[in-house]
Amino acid sequence: MDKSIKTKLKKIKALVLDVDGVIFTGRVFIHPETGEALKERSYIDGQGISLLREIGIKIAFVTAEKTGFSQIICDKLNSLPSVESGRWSKIDLFLGQQGEGKAKVIEKWLEKNKIKWEECAAMGDDIVDYHLLKKVGFAAAPAQAEIIIKKIVHYIAPRKGGDGAIRDLCCLILEARGINPLLLTLK
Repeated sequence: MDKSIKTKLKKIKALVLDVDGVIFTGRVFIHPETGEALKERSYIDGQGISLLREIGIKIAFVTAEKTGFSQIICDKLNSLPSVESGRWSKIDLFLGQQGEGKAKVIEKWLEKNKIKWEECAAMGDDIVDYHLLKKVGFAAAPAQAEIIIKKIVHYIAPRKGGDGAIRDLCCLILEARGINPLLLTLK
């Protein structure tokens, strides 16, 4: 691992994730008769988020969407025993944000948590994430991210969004800190 990347990752206290194309694959399945929509995500990404929560990293989801998908996944991850016991902090969710709006809402969230931009990492995949990714101390993108995003990030995950990209970033953060994930307790 490059020394400058390792130095940046050791400072990280917060991780901000876009939703569609990062947490979810970006695919939407629509039932032909009912019109019901479904989205797809990987459980290994959730495990990666848990690993970071275990070492005290705060997590936020920020998305342009206003549907219930983001709320459902956030509620699921906030109902884990480690959150209910107070050991892990809750994931914060910001809906209806895009472009500069994402950067502005996260700036307020960072201030509230007494975290500096250089102590924040973010993963995004499209132009609505551009302003946020330009501000954070460590910017990442999933493998399928748009080229304009790939050009500005510090790290491109080998896997696609919703299919392990978050886990790749989480493992990179743990590796930079010399933390063996097998030694972490996840409940």
